[in-house]
Amino acid sequence: MSRICLIVCVALMLQVCQAYYGHYEHFPSSNPDEFAAHPWNYVYNPSARVPGHQFEGRVINRQQPSSYPLWKHSADNEVGEGEVESRLFNRLTANLLNAGFFSNRFGNNVGNGKPIQNSRPFSQINKWIPLTVNPDFPSVISKFESCTTFSEEEGICVPGAACSLFGGRPTGSCGLKSVCCINAVSRCGTTITLNNTYWQPPVTLGSSCSLTIKLDEGLLEQPKEISQIRLDFTSFSISQPNAEGNCATDVFKVNGADNVVPAICGDNAGQHMYLNVPSRGPLRSGKAVNTQPSKEITLNFEFGALSTAARMWNIQISMLPKGASYLAPADCLQYFAAARGRISSFNWQDVETTTTRQLNNQNYNICFRTEEIERKRASEMCLSVCPVKNGGDAFSITTPTAATNPAAALANAQAAADAAAVTVAEETVTAAQDTLATAQTDVTTAEEAVAAAEATLDEQEANLAAAGETLTQAQVDLTTAQAALEAAGEEPPAELIQAVTDAEAAVAEAQAAVDAAQAAVNPAEVAAAQETLTAAQTALVDAETAVTTAEENLALAQAAATDSANAAAAASDSASLFGAVGTVFTAAPADGVTTATCLYDYLLISGGRDATNIEADRYCGNELNPAGSAGQAVSVPVCTPIKSFRITYRTDGTEGEVVEGLNTIPAPADELNTGFCLVYQEK
Repeated sequence: MSRICLIVCVALMLQVCQAYYGHYEHFPSSNPDEFAAHPWNYVYNPSARVPGHQFEGRVINRQQPSSYPLWKHSADNEVGEGEVESRLFNRLTANLLNAGFFSNRFGNNVGNGKPIQNSRPFSQINKWIPLTVNPDFPSVISKFESCTTFSEEEGICVPGAACSLFGGRPTGSCGLKSVCCINAVSRCGTTITLNNTYWQPPVTLGSSCSLTIKLDEGLLEQPKEISQIRLDFTSFSISQPNAEGNCATDVFKVNGADNVVPAICGDNAGQHMYLNVPSRGPLRSGKAVNTQPSKEITLNFEFGALSTAARMWNIQISMLPKGASYLAPADCLQYFAAARGRISSFNWQDVETTTTRQLNNQNYNICFRTEEIERKRASEMCLSVCPVKNGGDAFSITTPTAATNPAAALANAQAAADAAAVTVAEETVTAAQDTLATAQTDVTTAEEAVAAAEATLDEQEANLAAAGETLTQAQVDLTTAQAALEAAGEEPPAELIQAVTDAEAAVAEAQAAVDAAQAAVNPAEVAAAQETLTAAQTALVDAETAVTTAEENLALAQAAATDSANAAAAASDSASLFGAVGTVFTAAPADGVTTATCLYDYLLISGGRDATNIEADRYCGNELNPAGSAGQAVSVPVCTPIKSFRITYRTDGTEGEVVEGLNTIPAPADELNTGFCLVYQEK
């Protein structure tokens, strides 16, 4: 028991500086507006300063392997209303609990990872001393906590023997025989489990090189569930993209993350990425539904055979535990926790533009923590292009031209459509006129057919009448002959008998002629001809109406074509005025608001406005400018009041020509774009 008391006293003495100081992020900073990390949109009181990077606001849980004088005061050491005055002792006990000294779950069997729940002799200390436990506090007694050397390298606090076992490099002391162990891996196809590991290339590279990050709460070096992985590209140089912006030779990819991570190539030193670790799912009876023992995220380089680039990288891999105050928002690939700094697209460099540096297929959010400025939360964020010294282009995102001006393109498309409509209308008029001519011919033919049918009918009726008269005369002659024969008595002369016979034959012949004439008469032909004529006359009327309608439509189409041609000419003139800026093409902004029209590659700044209050949400071209009036071919500061502060960078899959198609606006090829570099400032 005396040994335990002695260890407690030593621990209290070692911890007193940190407990009195009250904050664990004790780093000098040249930037007075960079504060310690807090949750997204968290309302906080800024305290200790942390180091920044000119391109990043990196703030993570870390511990400096050194001690601090007792007389050093905290940035937030005022005692608030109702706060316990015995804060010093409270924080000492909290530090010991955080270190696991009074609540060691593993006891003497920490090496084999078997919990000993009853080996916690001081687990009830919180009943004796009021305290507040900070789960993120990195005590010098605890193991595997982050540490930062005086050379700004980051490692983990472990005993010296463990550092040697890991193959690490001890640099500085964490106290109590613990060292700040710097771990570096220079192999391909390996797996890591330690926080703050540096991945570097081997001496000889093949066609690919990968590294797997294994995440498992069952590992001693990962006592907490890891929520995010942060990659810091201390150095990064592989082949540049081709002229169209594709990483066609060398490429770096991330697999297994829960967020979409774009493939990158080129020069990316100073950049970083946040990778969301897939969740293990909801808990059920104290156990996760997902029973997979571990999760893996793979970093992979693929190299082309034709590359002449000197490939090199040094990637720091930081494991951020669940619930930590310095996590990035889930949908943010990059996260900056400072009131001002620089941001840039991947592969942007301040070098003279001779090749395309803008990468294709980029679609990610860059987020900014809302800082406190002069005791007030920032109300807006302003962005301006970075100053360049080496001939670089600070803003160059697929410059639109008149051909890519959507207003002009749509006007031209409408003019072309209206011209095509005129052609169709003309063809319709021609077809209607042809139909009308055919109908007129059909009417004439039908009228002739009716006339012929009526003439034939008249002739047939005349023949019938003549045959009837002949029959009547033959019947009269027969009656006369029969009367003469009867008057001659019983022995009439032979000539009378012959006369009767001849008269009967004449009647029979006349009757046959009448029957034939009657059969020849056909009024149905006349009726049919009349129906044909009626139909032809109806078709003629319809054809005349169609011609009239077609001619009216042609006149309307011609008027529309004239209007759209004039609109296209006006849009083209507008494009020539605003094309130099390449951001927005609107000749007469409504109410002073110009709507941005960058369609394929752009930087999205929601609510972005310049000093004249002209607004645009999308920015592209050669200058950062909403282009509210002609001749503004210069970059200007753009500010947004919309919080949470974030911008979105998007590029499509080509720098080449976009061919016009259905619902697709054409765009010419535009190469040699560089991306962007912006200075941001919260106000």
